[in-house]
Amino acid sequence: MILLHKTSLLAGSGTLLLLWFRVDRPPAVAMIASAFATLAIGALLAGLGEHNLIPPTLWRDTSIALGVCAYTLLCLGTRRLDRRVGALCWAFLLTPLMLGVGLLTPVFADDVFRALIFHGTSAAGSLFAGLGLLTNRRSEPLPSRMPLAASFLTCAALYGGQMPLLALGLATPDTISIVFAATMMLNFAIAALVVSFVRERREELYRRSSLTDALTGTLNRQGFRVLVPSTIPAGGALALFDLDLFKQINDQYGHPAGDHVLITFARLFERFVGQGEIPARIGGEEFVLYIPPGRTEHALCLAEEIRLALSTQQIRWKGETITVSTSVGLAISDGMGTASRTALFAQADKALYLAKELGRNRVATASDVAQAGASMDAPPVCTLAA
Repeated sequence: MILLHKTSLLAGSGTLLLLWFRVDRPPAVAMIASAFATLAIGALLAGLGEHNLIPPTLWRDTSIALGVCAYTLLCLGTRRLDRRVGALCWAFLLTPLMLGVGLLTPVFADDVFRALIFHGTSAAGSLFAGLGLLTNRRSEPLPSRMPLAASFLTCAALYGGQMPLLALGLATPDTISIVFAATMMLNFAIAALVVSFVRERREELYRRSSLTDALTGTLNRQGFRVLVPSTIPAGGALALFDLDLFKQINDQYGHPAGDHVLITFARLFERFVGQGEIPARIGGEEFVLYIPPGRTEHALCLAEEIRLALSTQQIRWKGETITVSTSVGLAISDGMGTASRTALFAQADKALYLAKELGRNRVATASDVAQAGASMDAPPVCTLAA
């Protein structure tokens, strides 16, 4: 059983190292693989020592120090897996501390005390690794996260549950074998779940990149289609924004300046967009905003606020000041039922065209387009939020 336990550690380390070589060499995977390998080395030294093949001073002190080092690597590796670093780096000081205690004192000569130290270290390391994974379960709910956290927490429970038996002298070869067998299976599970975790994250990043505009970081056209329902319920609205005379900005200041203007407008969008509202860049200098039912009573005012904020903002570029305005077309799904996203988009596009025709830097609505002879010399009237 002990031989199989070492084998599980080496197999887990090898699996993770293979992933490390094939997937951009993520530091977190290397640290967890190193933790498995370090545990295997410590177990090997302990096994050789138990058979009197190496001096006691070599394996007793070293195996405990290696165990502490391994679980420090495991904790830091799981933190790196969640992109959190630095907070537990001090734990590496425990390794030379344990080694020094073993070399300078005879405490690790006692088998029970040595076993208690190892089980306590294993339980604490597994517990912190599992709890660390749980902290980001809402912000990044990958399918492998909870099973991986559960595997670590189960290890912590097994090692922690064995400690009272060791302290009271109630541990038997059977109970020790059961713990080794269970942790052996969990080692395989942890290695497989770390591989799955990394792959799921990469798939999610690829999915997001396919739905996100590379320049501004907002959704692109495809992302907008994915997140906005194809049928807009009554009360839902689309606002289409087009930056006025954007080609002249590119011609006068250069395309990098134009990119800067687009990024600035995207950040301005973020300041005004509320919960449930979905902005996207759908091409060139054109943006769209979906406003869900229940919030469309302020749709006109929201479009006007964004238009006004951009027109009064002075965008700085290499010592130059660029003034930009936007024309807006707004369409609201009527109360008669639902409208297709495509149809509502076409209405907003017609309203946008009307806003451009009437002088730009204004908001026009689909109802304005429908009203023959409607005067558009003045901007729409709404009560702006205080």
